[in-house]
Amino acid sequence: MPLNIVLDTNIWVSYFINARADYLVKWILNHDIAVFTSDELIEELDEVLRRPKFKIVFPVDDFVELHKKVCTRIKVITVFDEAPDPEDNFLFDLCMESNAEYLITSDKKLLNYSPPFNLSIISFNQIRSLVG
Repeated sequence: MPLNIVLDTNIWVSYFINARADYLVKWILNHDIAVFTSDELIEELDEVLRRPKFKIVFPVDDFVELHKKVCTRIKVITVFDEAPDPEDNFLFDLCMESNAEYLITSDKKLLNYSPPFNLSIISFNQIRSLVG
Protein backbone atom coordinates (compact mmCIF):
# COMPACT_ATOMS: atom_id res chain seq x y z
CA MET A 1 0.00 0.00 0.00
CA PRO A 2 1.56 3.32 -1.03
CA LEU A 3 2.42 6.05 1.41
CA ASN A 4 0.16 9.07 0.79
CA ILE A 5 1.90 12.44 0.94
CA VAL A 6 1.57 16.06 -0.13
CA LEU A 7 4.73 17.95 -1.03
CA ASP A 8 4.51 21.65 -0.25
CA THR A 9 5.30 24.02 -3.10
CA ASN A 10 8.63 24.93 -1.47
CA ILE A 11 9.85 21.33 -1.85
CA TRP A 12 9.01 21.23 -5.56
CA VAL A 13 10.56 24.64 -6.17
CA SER A 14 13.75 23.72 -4.33
CA TYR A 15 14.26 20.56 -6.38
CA PHE A 16 13.38 22.26 -9.67
CA ILE A 17 15.61 25.31 -9.29
CA ASN A 18 18.52 23.22 -8.02
CA ALA A 19 18.30 20.91 -11.05
CA ARG A 20 17.36 17.93 -8.87
CA ALA A 21 13.93 17.18 -10.29
CA ASP A 22 15.17 13.81 -11.59
CA TYR A 23 16.24 12.81 -8.08
CA LEU A 24 12.86 13.79 -6.60
CA VAL A 25 10.89 11.88 -9.25
CA LYS A 26 13.07 8.76 -8.90
CA TRP A 27 12.74 8.89 -5.12
CA ILE A 28 8.93 9.04 -5.40
CA LEU A 29 8.73 6.21 -7.93
CA ASN A 30 11.23 3.95 -6.14
CA HIS A 31 9.49 4.11 -2.76
CA ASP A 32 5.84 3.37 -3.60
CA ILE A 33 4.72 6.87 -2.67
CA ALA A 34 1.49 8.47 -3.82
CA VAL A 35 1.92 12.24 -4.10
CA PHE A 36 -1.20 14.36 -4.37
CA THR A 37 -1.76 17.75 -5.95
CA SER A 38 -4.64 20.10 -6.63
CA ASP A 39 -5.42 22.97 -8.96
CA GLU A 40 -4.40 25.38 -6.20
CA LEU A 41 -1.00 23.73 -5.71
CA ILE A 42 -0.36 23.64 -9.45
CA GLU A 43 -1.26 27.33 -9.76
CA GLU A 44 0.98 28.28 -6.85
CA LEU A 45 3.86 26.21 -8.24
CA ASP A 46 3.56 27.89 -11.63
CA GLU A 47 3.36 31.36 -10.08
CA VAL A 48 6.33 30.84 -7.75
CA LEU A 49 8.55 29.40 -10.49
CA ARG A 50 7.86 32.47 -12.64
CA ARG A 51 8.88 35.01 -9.98
CA PRO A 52 11.55 37.48 -11.10
CA LYS A 53 13.79 36.56 -8.14
CA PHE A 54 14.66 33.32 -9.92
CA LYS A 55 17.17 34.78 -12.31
CA ILE A 56 18.01 31.39 -13.75
CA VAL A 57 16.06 30.61 -16.89
CA PHE A 58 14.51 27.17 -16.69
CA PRO A 59 11.58 25.47 -18.37
CA VAL A 60 8.72 26.35 -16.01
CA ASP A 61 6.08 24.73 -18.22
CA ASP A 62 8.09 21.49 -18.34
CA PHE A 63 8.46 21.44 -14.55
CA VAL A 64 4.75 22.04 -14.02
CA GLU A 65 3.94 19.23 -16.47
CA LEU A 66 6.37 16.91 -14.68
CA HIS A 67 4.65 17.76 -11.39
CA LYS A 68 1.26 16.87 -12.92
CA LYS A 69 2.58 13.55 -14.26
CA VAL A 70 4.12 12.49 -10.95
CA CYS A 71 1.15 13.46 -8.79
CA THR A 72 -2.43 12.34 -8.49
CA ARG A 73 -4.66 15.36 -8.99
CA ILE A 74 -7.48 15.71 -6.46
CA LYS A 75 -10.52 17.92 -6.74
CA VAL A 76 -10.63 19.68 -3.39
CA ILE A 77 -13.95 20.26 -1.68
CA THR A 78 -12.81 20.50 1.96
CA VAL A 79 -12.38 23.99 3.36
CA PHE A 80 -9.81 24.22 6.16
CA ASP A 81 -9.29 27.59 7.80
CA GLU A 82 -6.93 26.98 10.72
CA ALA A 83 -3.47 27.03 9.10
CA PRO A 84 -0.86 29.27 10.76
CA ASP A 85 -0.74 31.17 7.46
CA PRO A 86 -4.15 31.44 5.77
CA GLU A 87 -2.44 31.12 2.38
CA ASP A 88 -1.55 27.53 3.34
CA ASN A 89 -5.11 26.42 4.03
CA PHE A 90 -5.27 24.85 0.56
CA LEU A 91 -2.49 22.43 1.56
CA PHE A 92 -4.55 21.16 4.46
CA ASP A 93 -7.61 20.90 2.22
CA LEU A 94 -5.55 18.72 -0.11
CA CYS A 95 -4.17 16.62 2.74
CA MET A 96 -7.65 16.01 4.13
CA GLU A 97 -9.19 15.26 0.74
CA SER A 98 -6.41 12.82 -0.24
CA ASN A 99 -6.09 11.19 3.20
CA ALA A 100 -2.41 12.09 3.18
CA GLU A 101 -0.38 10.74 6.04
CA TYR A 102 2.33 13.37 5.66
CA LEU A 103 2.68 16.97 4.56
CA ILE A 104 6.30 17.50 3.54
CA THR A 105 7.54 21.08 3.85
CA SER A 106 10.46 23.29 4.74
CA ASP A 107 8.17 26.01 6.16
CA LYS A 108 9.04 26.42 9.85
CA LYS A 109 5.54 27.64 10.76
CA LEU A 110 4.02 24.52 9.28
CA LEU A 111 6.66 22.22 10.78
CA ASN A 112 5.69 23.55 14.22
CA TYR A 113 1.95 23.24 13.64
CA SER A 114 -0.26 20.38 14.82
CA PRO A 115 -3.42 20.20 12.72
CA PRO A 116 -6.68 19.09 14.36
CA PHE A 117 -6.77 15.91 12.23
CA ASN A 118 -4.45 12.95 11.66
CA LEU A 119 -1.52 14.38 9.67
CA SER A 120 2.21 14.47 10.34
CA ILE A 121 4.03 17.56 9.10
CA ILE A 122 7.70 16.80 8.52
CA SER A 123 10.70 17.85 6.45
CA PHE A 124 11.89 16.09 3.31
CA ASN A 125 14.93 14.78 5.21
CA GLN A 126 12.60 13.23 7.78
CA ILE A 127 10.48 11.48 5.18
CA ARG A 128 13.63 10.20 3.45
CA SER A 129 14.75 8.75 6.78
CA LEU A 130 11.37 7.03 7.20
CA VAL A 131 11.20 5.41 3.78
CA GLY A 132 14.83 5.24 2.71
